[in-house]
Amino acid sequence: MNFKFGKFIFFFMLCISHTIYAQSNGINEPELKKESLKYKLKLGWFTIGSGEVTIDNDSYWRGFPCYKVGVYAETLGLGNWLGSLDDHYTSMIDKKTLKPFYNEKNVTSGHATWEQWTNYNYDSMVVDVKVLDHKREDPNRAWQVKLQEDTEDILGTFMYFKHYNWFGLQVGDSVMLTTHYEKKLYKVGVRYMGQEIIEFNDRLVGTYKLHLLLPENEKLKKDRPVEIFISSDKNQYPLLIQTKLPFLGKGRVELFELNNGEPVF
Repeated sequence: MNFKFGKFIFFFMLCISHTIYAQSNGINEPELKKESLKYKLKLGWFTIGSGEVTIDNDSYWRGFPCYKVGVYAETLGLGNWLGSLDDHYTSMIDKKTLKPFYNEKNVTSGHATWEQWTNYNYDSMVVDVKVLDHKREDPNRAWQVKLQEDTEDILGTFMYFKHYNWFGLQVGDSVMLTTHYEKKLYKVGVRYMGQEIIEFNDRLVGTYKLHLLLPENEKLKKDRPVEIFISSDKNQYPLLIQTKLPFLGKGRVELFELNNGEPVF
């Protein structure tokens, strides 16, 4: 797995955790205007990165009510030796259709930055992408990608999952979408794997277990699945995401802060 595709997986893991939590709020609980979840990225015993997912439930895009969803991730310590990560992603998602209106990202690699602005046109079914790649002598780049009916951007995919009825799934059931990332469309999804008790923060916790599905990467599906655990209580907090990395051991994304406080379940 190359580092670029690994970043795609990392962002997917962070955001799917956020949306599983968000969709599990009780029907009688008011929607929070803003939410935040903070994670640590670990390799074995070492913390090599951190990430934060935020959602603003009271935003607008050109007059349309929308969700403003953001992800920030950075590498720390040993993580900078493995591959520098200092990335910001933001998407504006239509509240009615859960489709993206617009997204942007700012990626720093060494002393160079990559800035990207993406607009989704559902009349022509085309994605318009503009980029400033500061590693190039002429940084201006642009391209188009054809949309499909089930296409989301990365964060739009997570908003779709946010509204999905997970409790109606049977063991082995999967949910798939097409996700736009840079110049390609990827099939992404999750498979429900049943219930499992895990140790989290020195406690035994009942969880629902999911597997991340990326059909273009067979290793994830067979040899090294990305496992996602959410608490099986009424809150269904996202607790842990983990996978085995070739030559490096087990990589883990662990929740350590929820809405500015310690996760309690």
